[in-house]
Amino acid sequence: MSELALSPSLDVAALNAVFKVHRRLHIPDVLTPDSAEALTAAMEAYDGWRLTVDAGGERFELPLSGGRAAEPGKQSWIDQAALNGAHAGMQYIFDTRRITVEGIGDDVQDAVAAVPAFLNSPAFIAFVRGVTGDDRIDFADAQATRYRPGHVLTGHNDDAEGKNRLYAYVLNLTRDWRVDWGGALIFPGADGQIEQGFVPRFNALNIFAVPMDHAVTQVASFAGAGRLSITGWLRSHTAI
Repeated sequence: MSELALSPSLDVAALNAVFKVHRRLHIPDVLTPDSAEALTAAMEAYDGWRLTVDAGGERFELPLSGGRAAEPGKQSWIDQAALNGAHAGMQYIFDTRRITVEGIGDDVQDAVAAVPAFLNSPAFIAFVRGVTGDDRIDFADAQATRYRPGHVLTGHNDDAEGKNRLYAYVLNLTRDWRVDWGGALIFPGADGQIEQGFVPRFNALNIFAVPMDHAVTQVASFAGAGRLSITGWLRSHTAI
């Protein structure tokens, strides 16, 4: 395939004007059609997913075969994983492919493997600096994620000491998602109501400032597909 590329029709000045209002933004059609198609096809074909869990006081990550533990003796861990509804901290259950963490990635050479180079290219860094109006952005990290029925990410704000996270992003690669399937990125207001929410949309980038309270709603039991995305943070080399 050709190199991953941003859509040439993006209006950075207009996007920045909208971003400044709430410090978050949904950007449709962010990649060229060929780039979005190549990434999505690679995500759909990939079979090396790992289930990552932080729930009910337990934290683990397991290789999967299909949707089950690759080691049959570990399937009980998955079956018993459940969120503690009384816990106020972040909890999650979803599938991951770590692509910028040394020692955890894989050797599959597909379009997803090209994501780190794309996200850290001069063109993409200039784009997100323009959208946010923030020249402190130096680099991006990334993981591929898949949310299946029952998967969820509870409320948190992404603040992590020493990580120098400036903005979080979600590059959505889910085809034909229905709003009643859940999996929405939501932002609560001070009154506890949902102030804004972004439903998964194919070839759309969500970006928002850190820290900012947010969550991913649980994917419905009847969802007809996995919620696919590339997620991570836009970071600075300098302490913030």
